[in-house]
Amino acid sequence: MPIKRLFQKKDQAALFWQWFKEVQQDYYQLSEENYEPLLNQLEKKLRKVHKDLAFEFSADLINGKREFIISADGVEELFPVVRGLVDQAPNLNGFDIIAFRQPSGEGCHISIDGLTLTDEDVYFDYLYDPEAELVDLRFFIKGFDAENMAYDQAVFIMMDTVLGEYDAATKVGSTEMQKLHEKEGLYSISELRKQVIR
Repeated sequence: MPIKRLFQKKDQAALFWQWFKEVQQDYYQLSEENYEPLLNQLEKKLRKVHKDLAFEFSADLINGKREFIISADGVEELFPVVRGLVDQAPNLNGFDIIAFRQPSGEGCHISIDGLTLTDEDVYFDYLYDPEAELVDLRFFIKGFDAENMAYDQAVFIMMDTVLGEYDAATKVGSTEMQKLHEKEGLYSISELRKQVIR
């Protein structure tokens, strides 16, 4: 019975790409009119491969191609599923199919549950653990309130944005958050990748 299940998983990835190849023009030509139904349809198909996979499309074409990012949503246990699916992807002229959300070189700005933070509001210092080969991060946040979970969510999204999904999950050990009192000796979150990824 487990062997049958293993083949079913492989078949789901192949079936997903077979379906996507047939409808690729619809996704290449995304517009406001068809955006929501097409993305809902894609989500249903992707969930047949694994229920927790996520995806993103670039809003604009980049060098004539649309980026199609398949994500584990930061869940490290799903990384092999994402890699396997992307490795099976056919070569499609209109798409760059990418495993994991990539680092962004743009400034950070996030609004969540009434809280807005930018890279001017979030600073950090770090300690590298050579044994674990991980970086422990301490974030200092303007107006931080430990009771407001929106701060945690916002900072984790910012970290993921700056580092990229893969590095945020595999290179960071512990994280700690506290209120920003003074910026001296700290780095802006926009410098996170430059300072901690080696």
